[in-house]
Amino acid sequence: MIHLNIKPIVLILILLIISCKSAKLSSSKTDIQYQKEGYTYGIITPKDNGNCGWIISVAKNINYDPINIEDEKFVQFSLTKESIYFKFLPLRMKNRCKNASPIALVEVALTTN
Repeated sequence: MIHLNIKPIVLILILLIISCKSAKLSSSKTDIQYQKEGYTYGIITPKDNGNCGWIISVAKNINYDPINIEDEKFVQFSLTKESIYFKFLPLRMKNRCKNASPIALVEVALTTN
């Protein structure tokens, strides 16, 4: 009688384990998938001078100043130099950093490279 009660529980546990592994495999996206979803590739670098706390470099002469990088959901990306994919909103405000446009981050994801 005990064996009849254990079989459904074991079956449910096996299904949960399989579903967790398949979710992990599908979560790594390619560069093309990120670009199709509207993400921009960049390298975020912490700075120690003045109002410029962090700079996101996208290309040779395109730099962004993320003003909301210290928000709770983005703080993990502000600790070290990282390659990231990010979505942002451009801001119409005075530049805090020379040669960097102010932006508000919407979403950030670490690259899998």
